[in-house]
Amino acid sequence: MESNDGFATGDLNLDEPVEIAPRVWWVGQMIPEDRFQCHPYLIEQGENSVLIDPGSALIASDIVRKIDRVVGVKNVRWLVCSHADPDIIGALPALVARGLHPEARIVTHWRDQVLIIHSGTPLGYWRIEEHEWRLDLEDRTLRFVFSPYLHFAGAFGTFDESNGTYFSGDLFGGFTDQTSLYAEGLEYFEAIRAFHEHYMPDREILAHTLSRLRELSVHLIAPQHGQILREALIEPMMDRLEKLETGVYLLAREDQGLRFLLLANQALSGLTNILIHESRFSAALGDLDQLARQTLGATGLELWARLGATTVHFAAESGYEGVEEPWPEDVEAAVQGAPVFQGTRLVWALYSLNTQQVTGAAVLHMSNPTTLNSAAREVLNQISGLVEVRLEREILERQVEMERTSWRNRALHDSLTGVLNRASMDGVLAEYVVRDETRESPRLVLLMMDLDQFKRVNDEFGHGVGDEVLRFVAEALRRALRPADVVFRYGGEEFLACLDDVTLEVALVVAERLRAAVARGPESLPPVTLSVGIAPRRVGESAPSMIERADAALYRAKAEGRDRLEVANDDG
Repeated sequence: MESNDGFATGDLNLDEPVEIAPRVWWVGQMIPEDRFQCHPYLIEQGENSVLIDPGSALIASDIVRKIDRVVGVKNVRWLVCSHADPDIIGALPALVARGLHPEARIVTHWRDQVLIIHSGTPLGYWRIEEHEWRLDLEDRTLRFVFSPYLHFAGAFGTFDESNGTYFSGDLFGGFTDQTSLYAEGLEYFEAIRAFHEHYMPDREILAHTLSRLRELSVHLIAPQHGQILREALIEPMMDRLEKLETGVYLLAREDQGLRFLLLANQALSGLTNILIHESRFSAALGDLDQLARQTLGATGLELWARLGATTVHFAAESGYEGVEEPWPEDVEAAVQGAPVFQGTRLVWALYSLNTQQVTGAAVLHMSNPTTLNSAAREVLNQISGLVEVRLEREILERQVEMERTSWRNRALHDSLTGVLNRASMDGVLAEYVVRDETRESPRLVLLMMDLDQFKRVNDEFGHGVGDEVLRFVAEALRRALRPADVVFRYGGEEFLACLDDVTLEVALVVAERLRAAVARGPESLPPVTLSVGIAPRRVGESAPSMIERADAALYRAKAEGRDRLEVANDDG
């Protein structure tokens, strides 16, 4: 029987090399009554040939014999060791004794190298992480896919881009009584299950590597153990593996605290990466929320922080931007020393690493009622420590920004009336003029305003009352103007308003409203009136020119009886 690519899949002579893909050979040997067969693979590349996972000492002589039948051991230059177990490196002494390529190197990850060197092999090393995770050969490129903890810390797979063969190491390996080289159906998953449940650490690590494999165009999976998977079986096997409980999860099914502990430990590495590399706090919290959902089975994450006299709530519904809200009762209780470590809403306090004072609290929403044991709480403390560092930085940045904003407001606003001061006027008006230039015709109007005979108020009632009058007028102006408009204190009792995107007719209505509002002053203050000069912007006119014309119009309003409006003449 042949597969779609023309390579034999049945009635194979397994005492000879078997070509499983173009110039790719299985060079192992089936051991009778062994459920844990070991499969080395040879990529034929002349004097630069590659041996994938060299193999067990138990079949070393067969491996040497089969390599000699294809290309000769002396032409094996690269020995890819996907991890450091004896079933992979056991055949190395026999290969070295037979005589490898004079520049033969072990291709591996540094985590594997530190253990392989203890086998005593005299070969040098070629570390995949130092060569952009790829090895370029005569007619193909091998890409190395890091799959840490499946089942070794430095484990990786090798992808032959030329034909889509993925040499998966222990991944997809299986315990099987069958001595056939290829898996013939989905029933082979039971062999994979038996191996992965006991050798792979957890489902999340497994799912992460499977997601990376789905990004590749894999047509054949050649594992180190078990049977080779043809393309039709690959996706169904991945689907089943993603749902498989592996490793110590089998022990944690009935112990929620242990299960959370295992999951939380998994979250730590992802959490560190997020907090280091994501500069925006809101984006980092969004990533943390997703991480909590993926690794801890949570349905949501929220943080609370103290910021001066207020409390800020960071939650998904606000995009984790932070909204000032009073914290709820369980958060208040947590910061007072009563955390909640059971139920569907886990709440605990967060602390400043510098002062050890409470800075806020974290809330983890769980999909199912959960009870955390002491070990799980300790891991939660480690997670909290990382979050606390970032939260404290965010609090400091917000405090600095609040102080900067306060300073800027003090610098740009009149301390008596609270409106913008004259120092800020040039820059603000220039922006309004630039915006007005983009319109088909000018729609910007300045109102120059002056309190009539204000000196009399100060002389008769004192400067304290005069200050109260100025504050009243400034507030009346703010109330009468739209949010798009701005008002400045131009001088002692003079104010300047900038009306944006209005016609002269509308500006006259607004100016009259201002004049009337001032005239209706409260009985507690001496009565005052307002004179107003109005200058609609002309084509190409600058802010200083508008101010000059508005001032001239104001002078006329004062000269013609006060408590009135005057529009600037076209000639000035």
